[in-house]
Amino acid sequence: MAEQTGQPRRDTAQRRLSDEEIALLNAADPYAVVTDKPWEFEARSKFLRNLSIVAVIVVMAIHIFVGAVLDIEWTGATITQLDKWAFPGVGLVISIFLWIIMNRPRVRANADGVEVRNIIGTRFYAWVIVYGLSFPEGARMARLELPEFEYVPLWGMQSADGASTVKAVREFRELEAKYMPKE
Repeated sequence: MAEQTGQPRRDTAQRRLSDEEIALLNAADPYAVVTDKPWEFEARSKFLRNLSIVAVIVVMAIHIFVGAVLDIEWTGATITQLDKWAFPGVGLVISIFLWIIMNRPRVRANADGVEVRNIIGTRFYAWVIVYGLSFPEGARMARLELPEFEYVPLWGMQSADGASTVKAVREFRELEAKYMPKE
């Protein structure tokens, strides 16, 4: 405590974490982002975005059509106005869900490591545990190579994106060369 004010002393200088400490923190809570540096790289899939637009249009068209033709012919069931509006409403809920999950994938990197956000979950990997980026022949997406022959698919880097994915892989590999430990 500071002698005169009775307040706890605040050190403004922060200690930098070592690579081993970052890896330990990452292992303890793999969903925590342990970086405060600005992102130098970001990749998102334009293919998934376009696919989500098509999916939303198809889902909404089907649900609006069914809602419109629901009471054209009498089948013995009582159809109310609420029933007719329920189909487009359900279509809207499904469309929002599709839009969110298909536009979520992203890959970001900075001096501390790589953040991978796929359809489900976001993980941060420090450079000390990253073995590199691979894009196997015939694969739909890139992979972040990890220890013990494990890998994480990078949904934000799809082969269907073509030239933009090639550019993203080159940029990522430049950061790899710059920040990955030389072992």
